[in-house]
Amino acid sequence: MPCPLYRNGLCTSPKLSSPSSSVTSRQRCLGEEPDYMSCSYYVETQSTSTGSLTGYTLETALGRQFKPYVPIHVIASRPKSECPYFKIHDYGGGYLAQCRVVERLLTRSEIKLCENYWKTCPFYRQANKYT
Repeated sequence: MPCPLYRNGLCTSPKLSSPSSSVTSRQRCLGEEPDYMSCSYYVETQSTSTGSLTGYTLETALGRQFKPYVPIHVIASRPKSECPYFKIHDYGGGYLAQCRVVERLLTRSEIKLCENYWKTCPFYRQANKYT
């Protein structure tokens, strides 16, 4: 059974400030219980012993929480957009992008659209009507 703190290729230990792939080892993280329990980032908590993790979240200015799903939200290189509603978050060696108009995380394909076509974005145009 793999380490309960290993999720989507990232270590989600509470000892880390954010999930990270830099401390993971396939042999240790996907190994048997004695392997991952010897890791310096392993912490036995009620949530790890029951097998459920709440995961890391990002707080917004409005107090909403976002739970990123690594395969669709995290990108390796820092995105660039001139859109004033585009916000970037560092996340475990990668980056997340948030649209502040719709108050949600953007998927990888949406990030590319925001980088290239932000001036014609319907959310951008709608937000500008009220500012």
